[in-house]
Amino acid sequence: MSVDYDSYKRGIVLSNTETLNNPQPRLMTNPVYGARDMTYSWLKLEEVTQTEGNYTDPDYDYVAYTFYLTNNGFETVDIVYHIRIIDTYKAMDSAIRVLVIEDGVETIYQKPDTPQGSVPISYTLPLQMTEKFLSDTIIMRKRIMNFQPQTVIKFSVVVWIEGLDPDTTDDIIGGMIKLQMNFSIEGGIE
Repeated sequence: MSVDYDSYKRGIVLSNTETLNNPQPRLMTNPVYGARDMTYSWLKLEEVTQTEGNYTDPDYDYVAYTFYLTNNGFETVDIVYHIRIIDTYKAMDSAIRVLVIEDGVETIYQKPDTPQGSVPISYTLPLQMTEKFLSDTIIMRKRIMNFQPQTVIKFSVVVWIEGLDPDTTDDIIGGMIKLQMNFSIEGGIE
C-alpha cells in the first residue's frame, strides 16, 4: 500500500495502527508462500479486521492486512485509489479473489472466469456478488469524496486462491502474483 509523493506532502498518510503512531507513505504486507486454494467462508474476517497490520491465519494461507488512511493535512480533498497487478506468473490472477473492506463495507473482486462450455458456474452467495477486474492490470479503482482533515478510514485487504473458481487448476501450481494498492489526491499524480 502506498501514497504518492504529492499526496504524502499534503498530509495523506497510512498507518498500521488506529492511533496513527507511525504514519508512513508506504506499508508492506508479509508475502505468503505455497498457499493452497480455499474459499470465502473459510476466511477469519473478524480476526483479520481486529488485527492491525498483517494477520496470519493458523489454518489457511492467504494475505490479510489491516491499515488506516488518514488526512493529516489542512485541506479537504478527494482521494482516488486503485489496486493493480505488478506481476503474475502461471495465470494466478485468474484464480485469486481480492476482498477490500473499507470502513466495514466488503467488496470482492475477481478476473472474469474462463468460459467452461455451457456449464454455468455456481458460487456461494458472497462470491456471486463479486465485481470484475477493470482490466488485465487494474483490479479496482474507487474514489473517496471530501476526505476532510483528521478523518481516518480503516481498510482490510484480503487476497486468496479461490478453490471454487474453475480457473483454479493444477496449472497454477508454482504460480505467483504481486499487487500494489495506491492512494492519491484526485487531480494529483497517480
